[in-house]
Amino acid sequence: MVRAWWLPHTVAGMGKHPRRSILSKDDAPAKPRLPEGVLDVTNFGSSNPFTVGVEEELQILDPETGDLVARIDEVLGKASDENDQRLQSELFQAVVETATPICEDIDEVREEVTDLRDRLVDHCEDRGYAIAAASTHPTAHWQDQAYTDKERYAELIETVQWPAKRELIFGVHVHVAVEHPQQAIFVNNHFRPFLPLILGLSTNSPFWKGEATGLKATRPRIFDALPRSGVPRAFQDFADYNAAVGTFKAVGSIDDVTTIWWDIRPRPDLGTVEMRIPDIPTEVDVTVALAGLTQAIVKRLADAWENGESPPLCHNVEVIRENRWRAIRDGIDADLIQVEDGNVEAVPFKNAVDSMFSLLGDAPEELGLQHELQLLQDLVERGETGAERQLRIYEETDDFLPVIQDIVERTPPGKAHLPKIH
Repeated sequence: MVRAWWLPHTVAGMGKHPRRSILSKDDAPAKPRLPEGVLDVTNFGSSNPFTVGVEEELQILDPETGDLVARIDEVLGKASDENDQRLQSELFQAVVETATPICEDIDEVREEVTDLRDRLVDHCEDRGYAIAAASTHPTAHWQDQAYTDKERYAELIETVQWPAKRELIFGVHVHVAVEHPQQAIFVNNHFRPFLPLILGLSTNSPFWKGEATGLKATRPRIFDALPRSGVPRAFQDFADYNAAVGTFKAVGSIDDVTTIWWDIRPRPDLGTVEMRIPDIPTEVDVTVALAGLTQAIVKRLADAWENGESPPLCHNVEVIRENRWRAIRDGIDADLIQVEDGNVEAVPFKNAVDSMFSLLGDAPEELGLQHELQLLQDLVERGETGAERQLRIYEETDDFLPVIQDIVERTPPGKAHLPKIH
């Protein structure tokens, strides 16, 4: 049976309980103070540490027109029994989500993500549809799209209203397993300064409803209208995080942690930290590279927690949010704020990426991620993410159809011939 992040795990014990602090190595460990009935049992430690799961949200298109089509029921109905577990619906019927099983290493991630995209393309081609990987559709209007007929989506629209109704966006989420609740909070806290860099590397949504928005990543600004979104605050410990979840539950804002939509969030139910900020890359190799980078950052931070060390990078939340905005607007052309020894400066994105890689220490080599990090460095050197490519093609043709066709052609791994958009 496929064992995946979204399938129920056997509840595991809490694992080791080393005396490690969450905010700094000088803090004394806090005593557990779990609110009654709130996440008093977790699945941290139920999978091998640093195993990875990847979810991608993809567009279902009419290959003749390039328009989104509401065909999720047909897509899921065509899938094999095995892939049924790995294909999921989303809010709009023109969206299909793929989700890998738990992957032990980056080679398995590559194999699973590639296989899922290939199989999904084949399923859709059999039915006369195309698949596209980009975080917004260049011309689609959310008002024209059909919603998926499920109770959870009806409740989402009823609760959130207009922000949910226009959420016609597509992302990628990366789960990395960690061993202990306190470790998860340390990782969640200190991953936050890296979020703008990952977003910048992934930018792939420069258009919205037939207009260039002036942003390399429009998707996050659409998503930011949802409650409980964006960059979370730092938590003192797992009990502090639990208290926040308990507050939301007590007043009926959430039923569970899946409706906390932060850019990065602990998932006690799955035993992972889930990184949610990237646009979905069109090329599968970039998705895999971003998953590898996420895995490396989590391992670097988990090792720091285990050894009682300070985190490799610290920014206050104001700097993180400003850098996030700069990545949204300018992508890999952004100048990001760097604060070191009391000195504040804006550094080119490439320099910030080089600095990030140097802060990862031995983690990439220990995880076998040299190829993935080199791919991301090459992307920055080349100066073209998906957003730049979309903008370049539109500038050359003054037509959105070639933009959509290019996305469709580059979405499947290793596909030489795909339906043309006329």
